[in-house]
Amino acid sequence: MIPSQLPLFIVAAQEGSFSAAGRRLGISAAAVSKGVAVLEKQTGVRLFHRNTRQFSLTEDGATLYQQVSPLLSEIESSIDGLAEQNRNPAGKIRINLPDSFGRQFIMPHIPEFLQLYPDIQLDLVFDDQVLDIIEEGFDIGVGNQINEDSRLVARPLYLMQGGIFASRDYQELFGLPQSIEELSEHNCITYRPLSSGRRFSWPLMDPAGEHIQFIPRGNLSVSNISAAKIAMQQNLGLAYMGSWHVEKDLERGDVVPVLESCWIGPKPVWIYYSSRENLPKRIRLFIDFIVSQFQPKV
Repeated sequence: MIPSQLPLFIVAAQEGSFSAAGRRLGISAAAVSKGVAVLEKQTGVRLFHRNTRQFSLTEDGATLYQQVSPLLSEIESSIDGLAEQNRNPAGKIRINLPDSFGRQFIMPHIPEFLQLYPDIQLDLVFDDQVLDIIEEGFDIGVGNQINEDSRLVARPLYLMQGGIFASRDYQELFGLPQSIEELSEHNCITYRPLSSGRRFSWPLMDPAGEHIQFIPRGNLSVSNISAAKIAMQQNLGLAYMGSWHVEKDLERGDVVPVLESCWIGPKPVWIYYSSRENLPKRIRLFIDFIVSQFQPKV
């Protein structure tokens, strides 16, 4: 049987005094002290050093706190999760999205989600930087790069094929490289995101099947892929980007792929979130909703 005085002991240990614990719990300091005394009698050990000058956990008290505190937190989290599931979903969800992908693939579905759940508030942050979403205070992240973190769960949304592209007019004016070596002879539009300040290298595969990182060089550097696409369409050079950026241009023949045999296979784009159990219902609803939008429609 779990002693009912355990929560009093946990809060007293966290607050550092019976009076502070009483204020947090809305009861008197004497009630907290009495509850702890009952627990000490039940366990047969002294849990706190306490006199007019000292209030601290004994060795036995520290051991009990370390063992019991996480268990009580899990119980409280489970109870809160059940309670929230029985209420209408409400509250804020903070979401980190890559700029171009978020605008093209996530934003079109936001009106429907908010119409379904009008009491949920979405805080969307568009940033290509790879973040630790837990440390930065995000509930959800989307991207094709995830910090190695066992606390995260990732679900695939989309397979993104990256590649080099040129405008049809550029091809007619300057021709296209036929090898990675010839690629150095062409003007390359470089991508240097503000978040890192570093030039983005182009992941390619040489004829031997080895992966290499080609360092593009040219007379134009931009801070986002949308600008790189515009520059490529203006015949200013070759650009590397996800093929979805130019899907319609490829269909019309306005844009052509470059060195397609050297491209590396597609990478998944994930929606990821904390692996803690009992996710708030509003977060679970958003994740399931977005994942469903990327599934083939029957």
